[in-house]
Amino acid sequence: MLGQYVKITCRWCKITRTYRPLDILKLVGDVHVLKLQHRFRCEKCDRKNYMEVEFKSVMGSEIVGMQIRELVEIRMVKKPIWRDRKL
Repeated sequence: MLGQYVKITCRWCKITRTYRPLDILKLVGDVHVLKLQHRFRCEKCDRKNYMEVEFKSVMGSEIVGMQIRELVEIRMVKKPIWRDRKL
């Protein structure tokens, strides 16, 4: 059995997370893997420019015990943007 996963690594923190491609598709849409690294931010250091994304093919024996991040829900956050204006 062969499976494909998306491996995202922060080169600053050396943290690697593994995701299912369908979860990434739900989150950002149909985007080429090279453009994904600019869409993610490290949860630990909050940096965007050190992210590295790659597809990882895994054989059946390697899947056992592998830790993946699973998409539970997507929340939309409203954030107000203000500006000062003279009247």
